[in-house]
Amino acid sequence: LSVDVEVTLAFSFFIIFVLVIITVFLVADIVKILMEAHPELSMTVDPSNTTAVHTAALQGHTEIVKLLLEAGSNLATIARSNGKTALHSAARNGHLEVVKALLGKEPSVATRTDKKGQTAIHMAVKGQSLEVVEELIKADPSTINMVDNKGNTTLPSIQLIILNLFSPTLITITGTNI
Repeated sequence: LSVDVEVTLAFSFFIIFVLVIITVFLVADIVKILMEAHPELSMTVDPSNTTAVHTAALQGHTEIVKLLLEAGSNLATIARSNGKTALHSAARNGHLEVVKALLGKEPSVATRTDKKGQTAIHMAVKGQSLEVVEELIKADPSTINMVDNKGNTTLPSIQLIILNLFSPTLITITGTNI
């Protein structure tokens, strides 16, 4: 009896896995069909001025971001009501491929600031994603010295991230790694 239960559980997990994979692929296919039929949908915003590309970038859905960018050429430059672009969100969450897609479509978005005066590189530093920081510096090296509304640049934080990567126990303040 226990063998039957184990087989049934294993099969159930397999079916769930397959459904998740199918769903991921179908979502991209559905978005593609929608964008081909109604490209204007890509420009739809909610009350905080969030677009579908913001949401896809936040969640790291690279293929959907690319499909949406094909439909709306200036989507990468649209900022939410807090001033953050899709690049800010992707950078904060360490979604390197999304960052590359957004910069590939609109390189100038790397210097866009939010209401706090912060660029995507500030967000990447907060998310401690060195790969994203490197990509943003490649896109526009001047961003490393951009100052936010509080007078902060990202360079000292980038140095701390690098130090922490090579020696995580060196940089500890009150028991919390920086």
